[in-house]
Amino acid sequence: MATIATPARSVFETSPEKLRPFLHSLAGRVSDGANWMVRKKTVCDLLLGLDAFFALPAEERRALMGAGDDAAHGGQDGTGPEDFRNVLPLYVGAILEGLQEKAVTGPEQAAIYMLSIHPEHQMAAEEWMLADPRNGKAVRRMMRSDRRYRQLMERMADHWKKARAGQGSSETASSPR
Repeated sequence: MATIATPARSVFETSPEKLRPFLHSLAGRVSDGANWMVRKKTVCDLLLGLDAFFALPAEERRALMGAGDDAAHGGQDGTGPEDFRNVLPLYVGAILEGLQEKAVTGPEQAAIYMLSIHPEHQMAAEEWMLADPRNGKAVRRMMRSDRRYRQLMERMADHWKKARAGQGSSETASSPR
């Protein structure tokens, strides 16, 4: 078990007002899951659905959300799949904030916590994985075998490269502003 520290900056406090109900609804849908196997599937399905949404041309996205409301999904400029890679950690962070869990206790949970924008979530997942070699092995096995999670990981590879390259600066591509 690895303790999850409260994030220093809340996604809900730093997100645009229009985005907050959407983030709360994501957290609510995930919290309905009976365990982390169900929650992981729900998170992956929700986020892959968002990926499909961001892959649509900007005009179609605006039409689906209502004219001129594209900013409600992360305030991005409408360039497509790059938007998804930039906002995925934000959405995961919001979902996990909404769950208000105190500890990481399993591989599915650790795998999702690794996707969060919050370093506190990432550190808790890493701490759990390092606590016992079997934990890390279970996460790697789940990552290899779960098709949905693998798809999310592929979409996040670019984000992680950019975030690590920009760690020295106060603003990165994944900043919740």
